[in-house]
Amino acid sequence: MSVARPDDNERVTIVEALVWQRAYVLEAGSPVAARILDAVIESVEAGGPLREILPTRARFGDLVGLRVMAAVHRLALERRAPGVALHLPTLGGQPPSPVQESDFANAVVDALERHPDELGDSIRQTPQTNEVGRSALLRCALSRLGPLTEVRLNEIGCSAGLNLRADHLPGQEGLEAGPLPRVIERRGCDLDPVDPTTQEGRLHLSSYIWVDDVFRFERLRQAMIVAAGIPARVVRQDAVAFLEGMTLADSATTMVWHSAMWPYLKEGERTTILGVIARLGQSATPTRPFAHVSWEWSPDRADLVRGFELVVRQWSGGDDDGRPVRLARARGHGDGASLVSAHGEALESEPLAR
Repeated sequence: MSVARPDDNERVTIVEALVWQRAYVLEAGSPVAARILDAVIESVEAGGPLREILPTRARFGDLVGLRVMAAVHRLALERRAPGVALHLPTLGGQPPSPVQESDFANAVVDALERHPDELGDSIRQTPQTNEVGRSALLRCALSRLGPLTEVRLNEIGCSAGLNLRADHLPGQEGLEAGPLPRVIERRGCDLDPVDPTTQEGRLHLSSYIWVDDVFRFERLRQAMIVAAGIPARVVRQDAVAFLEGMTLADSATTMVWHSAMWPYLKEGERTTILGVIARLGQSATPTRPFAHVSWEWSPDRADLVRGFELVVRQWSGGDDDGRPVRLARARGHGDGASLVSAHGEALESEPLAR
């Protein structure tokens, strides 16, 4: 991969942001998604109307390319972009052939130009991917708490809270150390939570699936069915306030989990969150244990696609409390994860603090 990942807080041009996203989805095996971004890049560079609709520069960690792809997918899902939908695998279409690529690109640009409000709304909204493939990594962490443990599961930046039902979603062979503990509470927060039991919520979540990823599209559909039968409480709140209101409970492990939400946070927010988590950890005892589990991009990984890592920290009043342990690596969506080792790799420093 020749395109380096900028720092999340770096301001980049809109073309730089889109080029990076294009390289990422192409490397991950999504050529139609890459072609959508190609069309937008070409339009912006040619000085077309999209150049006026899109911001000139953006914070890299806001992942503007993902937001553009979601706008296009949503227009196709709502039957407002038939020329695009014809070639989207998630809608049963066939990828454009070489002779169809020009027409496809024109259809993408035309759809966005005719629906500038949809594109503008998507650019302003924090992506709500709520990728349920990551539930396999949460299951991996849960399995290391022991089957007799009861868990109060909390998620920050949880979107629709689908992964709060991880124990009812599929795992991946070879990741889990044993039976999962019983989850007795499921709580999450998000700045703009999505209700997966509504048509609007399901459409919104579906739009963030890459247009090539038929398997992920179906996996999301199944997870939304599960969510309808397994209650979870999701509140409209920022992560800091949610964590500051949290207390530990006797005879249960309180766990805080998050996945692929760190890039959207400013540096000050990250520092504050880690500080609140550390204070919760310091209040832990053998009867009131606490765990923090993250599935986030690692700054140490050169592999752009498989650059995500599962890191677990546990507190119970012991001498080695809170030391981060790396358990697994995979691509951001969680597919094809592999264990670092059976017991994980102890890290000398907190990767989220970098």
